[in-house]
Amino acid sequence: MKKKSIEKLLDLADWNDGYVSVAEAKGMGIAQTYLSEGEEAGIFQKAAKGLYIKKGYPIDPFFILHFRYRKAVFCLRSALYLHGFHVEPVLEVALPRNYMTAGIEGADALRKGADRYLLGQSLAVSPHGPLVPVYDIEMTIVDLILYRDRFLDEEYASILDEAKTKNIDKEKLFTYARTLGKFDLVDAATKGRI
Repeated sequence: MKKKSIEKLLDLADWNDGYVSVAEAKGMGIAQTYLSEGEEAGIFQKAAKGLYIKKGYPIDPFFILHFRYRKAVFCLRSALYLHGFHVEPVLEVALPRNYMTAGIEGADALRKGADRYLLGQSLAVSPHGPLVPVYDIEMTIVDLILYRDRFLDEEYASILDEAKTKNIDKEKLFTYARTLGKFDLVDAATKGRI
């Protein structure tokens, strides 16, 4: 039984880009002790509370942060990076304003009201394969403009110039801007750039 359970966990890990959660193991009828034993045997490594990664797979900080904080949505530099922009992959997330935590370990967190938090949520492939929540490219550009003070002038200009090469839905971009009451600001910042 032990060997069969470990093999099932290894197969699940290969299917999940190297990751196995305690909940997934239990869902398969496999006790958490098999993951702990796999860790002791050097087969698995604990990535976070309740999450293990199969040895040989790269640790993905985007996926681990998402696993630990399910309401976190990658925004700003993280979203730009996940959408293929040439920016430093800094961990920045948005959370609902009423989310009960003092902060997110290892990441910069923005608090957004319910209307802003939900607007433009999507999924993206993280650097090592798993899907993570992120704002779509249009909402990311709107956030870039709204949080311009978080970027150096040349970084901001470079990102907007690079946006020309991306497939951005201008109608969706301006719908977000109108919804947030920032149409004039977004229109002025993107004129001739996107």
